[in-house]
Amino acid sequence: MITFLPRQEHALLVSYSLLLLIGFIDYLTGYEVSSALLYLFPIYLLASHQKATKLSAIMIALASSISWLLVDILTEHPHSSFLVLGWNTLVRASIFFVVAILVYRITLENRIIEANNQQLLKLNNEKNKFIGIAAHDIRSPLGNIYNLTTLLLDKQYNSNLSEDKKEEFLSMIRSICSGCLELLNNMLDITQIESGTLKLSKTESDYVNFIHTVIAANKPLAEQKGQQIILESSVEELRFSFDRTYINQVLTNLLTNAMKYSHANCNIRVILQNDGPLLRTEVVDEGIGIQEQDQEKIFKPFEKTQNRPTAGESSNGLGLAIVKKIIEAHDGKIGFTSEYGKGSTFYFTLPQ
Repeated sequence: MITFLPRQEHALLVSYSLLLLIGFIDYLTGYEVSSALLYLFPIYLLASHQKATKLSAIMIALASSISWLLVDILTEHPHSSFLVLGWNTLVRASIFFVVAILVYRITLENRIIEANNQQLLKLNNEKNKFIGIAAHDIRSPLGNIYNLTTLLLDKQYNSNLSEDKKEEFLSMIRSICSGCLELLNNMLDITQIESGTLKLSKTESDYVNFIHTVIAANKPLAEQKGQQIILESSVEELRFSFDRTYINQVLTNLLTNAMKYSHANCNIRVILQNDGPLLRTEVVDEGIGIQEQDQEKIFKPFEKTQNRPTAGESSNGLGLAIVKKIIEAHDGKIGFTSEYGKGSTFYFTLPQ
């Protein structure tokens, strides 16, 4: 494989220059050199280039055939007839074209194999990273659970604990278990999505009424921080087909993030915009926003920003990666705008 010509333009220049040199040597020396099939070398040189195209391989084969024919004519090779000259030219051209296409196809297959190997290596590295981060995120809370249960099972220590303290320990264990369960559920979700086994169950529903239901489910959590979730919609009813379970997961995640990263006693707005064939849903918060250097990480699995929830809530860095996959499975798009210190707007579109 040719590796010393990094650019196709260089390969073209060298190949055609070499072809001219071989033709000139053939013209000076005659039949002996041409019978050595040196014309195949520039064909191989160009067709085996990493950026070669089928057209460039065919063109160098055609140029080699014409060059050899011209040399035969100019050297007045004693052919018995033009028919013989034409036959020899056809045979040579056929050989050149077959060699050019074969070399090109082999090079193309090697490029595809190399690209697949690189993709597999990337996926393997991502898998190892995924497992490593997940194991780390699960190990710490499991260690906390172990320590708390050890204290509760220690009769001497337990005898000195008040009922309120015991209840506090049990509440902590429950909270830690809830976090672990959420992480495991998210890991299963993203594994299912990445493997292509995610199946949507779309049903026709009133999207506006659906939004009201999701907001009502998240209202108690918002009230704990004195926050209000407000729906702004120009229509009272909007019916189309979507997967209620997964879009519920999307909206709940966006609302939960808005509540986590917003200060107490502020408003979170859900805005519906009917843009013809697409329905745009926005979740607008008045939170701390996202720093510019963190914005490219937002939809990547396990990537966490430098921001921290305003009330110390937990986050495993998988939610938005799952949200993006769900919206894409609905043939929609998702994005965000954010200004650090002023808040963020996350939006997604769904085809109606």
